[in-house]
Order: sequence, then structure tokens, then C-alpha cells
Amino acid sequence: MQQTKCDLIIKGSYILTQNDERELIEDGAIAVSGTTISAVGKSADIEAAWVADETVDCGKSVILPGLINSHTHVPMTLMRGVADDLPLLEWLHNYMFPIESGLTKDLVELGARLGCAEMIASGTTAIFDGYMYEDVVGKAVDETGIKAVLGEGFFKLPSPFFKTAQDAWGVIEALHNQFASHERIKTAITPHAVFTTDPDQLAESMELAERLDLLWQIHAAESVPETKLTLDTFGKRPIEILKEYGLLRERTRLHHCVDVTDEEISWIREAKAMIAHNPQSNLKLGSGICPLTKFIEAGVTTGLGTDGAASNNNLDMFDEMRTAAMLQKGFLQDPEAMPAQAVLDMATVSGADFLGFGDNGAIKAGMKADIIAINMDKMHLKPVYNPLSHVIYSAGGQDISLTVCDGQALYREGKFLTVDVETISREAEKAVEWALKRIENR
Repeated sequence: MQQTKCDLIIKGSYILTQNDERELIEDGAIAVSGTTISAVGKSADIEAAWVADETVDCGKSVILPGLINSHTHVPMTLMRGVADDLPLLEWLHNYMFPIESGLTKDLVELGARLGCAEMIASGTTAIFDGYMYEDVVGKAVDETGIKAVLGEGFFKLPSPFFKTAQDAWGVIEALHNQFASHERIKTAITPHAVFTTDPDQLAESMELAERLDLLWQIHAAESVPETKLTLDTFGKRPIEILKEYGLLRERTRLHHCVDVTDEEISWIREAKAMIAHNPQSNLKLGSGICPLTKFIEAGVTTGLGTDGAASNNNLDMFDEMRTAAMLQKGFLQDPEAMPAQAVLDMATVSGADFLGFGDNGAIKAGMKADIIAINMDKMHLKPVYNPLSHVIYSAGGQDISLTVCDGQALYREGKFLTVDVETISREAEKAVEWALKRIENR
């Protein structure tokens, strides 16, 4: 039998393919050519059919698609722990906004590099980000090797960052043009929230999204106090305003959706909009619990996100998956709610739909080679009865032994291959004094 040439073969004890059949392959292997998966199957079959420049044997491991973080603010790693145990609105207005108003591009890039490194080491290969100075976030994403949808955030205009709507739209369009031909980076339109923007400006930004054919993301219905503030300001609930202004569309991505009614869920479903669930951030900020099972039962595509490291306080998607599963079980008093497979789907195939990366989220021929491996040769991961169960309920980001994105190894056996973590760590410590001064002078 003549062998076919490929660039890389990855072997492991188990492969959770996340293909249409959610197939589990024992003693499996993956052949990778360039950025793409060429074949998946039993190790013996792959090695008989393919010859590679390099073979990575992950040993006792579970191999699965790279995890997809559907909502985060990566540069906020610099604010990790600066203001904890506070409600959402106080946290935002008294701490986050004063710090963020003094951000520089250098600081944003540093925070983005720190966040990318954290995610690479914990198995995340794609993110949906929203922040300021997203051009340098894109630089960090590009150089570290992960994938992203980037959104330049804006608030009610004028703001500290944009004096006019035209200024904001110009920066957003420039960001889009900057990454229009990039294979791993897309852009999105990113208003902050209904209560921090103006409905007419939201509608104008959706027109820009339509013209550029971009996704449109917004924080929505994150807490009861947010709903009250929106009602006091506009006389309607957040999702009502989005519906009234024609902002619930197929390109719409809603983050949080904690304080929603059954009718609002039906509006979201009918519009074919999608939501991102952020359980740890919602819990830490005391925002409440998203009625996740209602969204899923209604047929709403649901991604999973960490939110920023200032409200989580990490970017570990394994933590997020476990919390998403257990929270719904406890809240509904139903141990069958949010089974492990449904949670992994949120972090892989549904996350790929959420980001608009149609060739991600599963390990099968023709898909992009976004692959991670969990080292199962650890005491807290023995014995193995069900690899899927271990991924959701036992494993953590610290157990990742290999992270590959678009066929490129980014992290292997504790070593970063695209990131200078020593410099990042040293510079991140210096940001503490700057952040504390911003709070003192608010």
C-alpha cells in the first residue's frame, strides 16, 4: 500500500471527534496537511496510509477540537483581581471604566498577549473578542497563532475614545480592512450594551454591519439592575429595544442574556440570532443565572465564553464548561440537565457557528487542524471510564499537553512555541501600579 505524504500525525488514546455522529475513536490518530485535517481514524490505519514529516504521540491522552471562547475581552487580563466582590454596575462604573479610559495601545497589546498565552496553554484556539484598540489585539492574535473575531467596542457617542459616530465607524471599517484577507482573523461591529449606548447609534452601527457583512455583537440583558436602568432610561427592556430597532437578526450575537422572558427567547429564536453563555462571570458579579436550557430547547445556537479576566478571573474554558453543566443541574434540580455532550458542543461546534468559522469545531477530514490534547496520565484523571465525562467534570486547562491551531503547534508539554512568556510576565507586573493609580484618581 502506497502511503500519502502529510505534514503531521497526532496520536492519542482517545479522540473526541465532535463530528456529526460525535464519534469517539480509541487509539486514534489524525493526519494533518498544512492547515487542514486530511484524515482521522485508528492509529494503525492512519500510519499505514500516511507518512508524516513529524509524528506527535500524545500517549495517554484525550484529543479533541480546540476550544472556542465565544465571549471575552482579552486585554482585561491586566485588570485581573483589581476589583472583586462587586455588583456589575458598580464594578463597571467605579473601577473598569476609570481604568479603561486611560488605556494605551501598548497596554492593550500587553494584556492581549498575556491573555493569548493563557488561552493557548489551556486549550483555547479561537475567540470572539470585544475591546478597544483591537488593531493591536489583532497583532497579538496574529503573532501568537490563534484565531479571533475582533470587535472595536464603542459606547454612547461622544465617548473617551470616539468624539463622533463617524470617528467610530471609520476606526471599525479600518479594522475590517486591516484583517479582510487574514486567514485566522475576522472582525465584528461591537456596541457595548443597550444601557451604555444610544438606540439610534445602535441602528446606525447595524447598517454598517450590513454594508460590511460583519457579525454584530452586544452585551444584552446581563442583570436585573441593567434591565431596570434600561427601563428607566428608555421605557423598555433591553431585548425589547433591540427588537424594536430591528437589531435582532441572523448576524446578531448576544452576550449573557440572564434576565430574559420566554417571549424574548422566542424573538431571539425567530431572528436566528445567537447567544453566548458566561456562567462564571454572571455568578461572580451576582448577575444571575441564564435560562440556558430554555434557549437550547428553543433551538437557539449557544456558544460558551469566559468574559474578561477581570470578572471571571481566568480564561480557562474547562472551568467554564464544568460550571455551565453543574449550574443548570443545580438551578433546575435536574441532574440530567446540560449533559457533558451538550456542554462540549457549546465550546466546539456551536462556538464555531457563533464565530462564523464554518471549518472549525470538529476533527474530521477537510476541517481546519485546530486540535488539543489532554494529558490523562495524572492522578485526578484516573481511571478512565468515559473520556467525555472526564473532559467536562475532571480535566482542567492545566492538563493540556498540546495546542495546535491551523496545523501549527503553539504549545507542547509546557513550552510556549509562539509566545515570549518571560517578557510578558515581567511587563504585566508593572501594570499593577498604573491600574491602581487610575482607580485612586477616578
